[in-house]
Amino acid sequence: MFVLILLGAITFMGGFVFWSTVGFMDRQTNTVIETDIEGLADVYQRDGLNGLIATIESRIKRDPSRSSIYLVANHRKVPVVGNISGWPNARPDQDGWIEFRLREKSSSDTTQARTRPFLLKGGINLLVGRDIRTLDEMKRLIERSLGWSMAIAMVVGVSAGLLFTRKVGRRLDIISRTSRRVRHGNLSERVPLTGSGDDLDELALGLNTMLDEIQQLLSGIEYVADNLAHDLRTPLSRLHNRLMRLRSETEQEGLDTISIDTCLSEVDQILATFSALLRISKLEAAGQSKALSPVNLRQLMDAAIELYEPLAREHGIVIATELEEISVPGDRDLLLQAVCNLLDNAIKFSLHGGRIDIDLRDELGQTNLRISDHGVGIDHHDRDRVFERLYRGQVATDIDGLGLGLTLVKAILQYHAATVSLHDNYPGLRVLIEFDKARDDEIISS
Repeated sequence: MFVLILLGAITFMGGFVFWSTVGFMDRQTNTVIETDIEGLADVYQRDGLNGLIATIESRIKRDPSRSSIYLVANHRKVPVVGNISGWPNARPDQDGWIEFRLREKSSSDTTQARTRPFLLKGGINLLVGRDIRTLDEMKRLIERSLGWSMAIAMVVGVSAGLLFTRKVGRRLDIISRTSRRVRHGNLSERVPLTGSGDDLDELALGLNTMLDEIQQLLSGIEYVADNLAHDLRTPLSRLHNRLMRLRSETEQEGLDTISIDTCLSEVDQILATFSALLRISKLEAAGQSKALSPVNLRQLMDAAIELYEPLAREHGIVIATELEEISVPGDRDLLLQAVCNLLDNAIKFSLHGGRIDIDLRDELGQTNLRISDHGVGIDHHDRDRVFERLYRGQVATDIDGLGLGLTLVKAILQYHAATVSLHDNYPGLRVLIEFDKARDDEIISS
């Protein structure tokens, strides 16, 4: 864009110079020729043909270089007097001008001539013109100058553009890499400033200020979460213990404990909900961690399947696996919890006698884990919302749960720079987990 603007400016300036110099000289030459014709026509009208011939011969003698061109011819255009050998074969243009190549007297070279014919009374043809070699040389000079100027401008423009792009690109790359590290969980990263005070420094300063505020907000969230953990867990645990003692005493006295059991169940659910929400908040606040170690996904899946296979058999569900030996950087306990949540959902929403397929493989350098069931599935309009906290789709309204399982799964996978998506399994649901290969390599190499 910079080069195009520069070339456009030079072209405009060159066109203006061309118009103001060559154009002026061109118009001036035409004016001189027309004025000369008018003067010779007056001589012919006043002194007749002999006077015209005498005037032209006098002018030819004063101009041995033949910069001015004169020719008088009869009605058949046979020359009578003049400094050229004959009437030119070229045809006049729409304005009546005739341009032709004229051989020089002292050499075999030719030069460009511009003439204008004029018909006098009595059928006498008058041709007056000028040698326009100087005008042509000026045109060629300006054209060459304009061509060289555009070539130099292109070299300078491309060089300046590349230099500017490289300089700006290097600084933008620094901002991009800093943003990537922040996205991966390192909230202490800041964009370095050059001190130039330019727009990119202003952008970097704004980003750093925003990151400072985000870090403060996240620190505040963590502080509030810790206080909630201390302030709410303790009284809830005390309430749970007192209910347990009350249940034991009531049972010893032979009284009904159904109401107490209901209260205990409610308290347990509140504690479970609180613990899940607290863990989700901490994972989301942590971003993407670098403090990870290699986890063998095949061994992790075997452990999860071993844990849930008895439950699957109770429901008549078969778990089929196709697992490759793959390791990814991660927190084994968190990944196991995410996989267990997905297996629990697959069993919970599968039909009796169904099947769950688990597939782990490396596809073009991308680690993909698929957990597919043949159950009731999830409606398309619910697939994005099921990852929200406490949201439960229509098919889950009659099934026990907190509405936090998939939210926790998504938070754990984001912590590992992985993504989770839901797809049709025709019938049923297929959960696809994709691990970021580039980030995995970066963590392993570091």
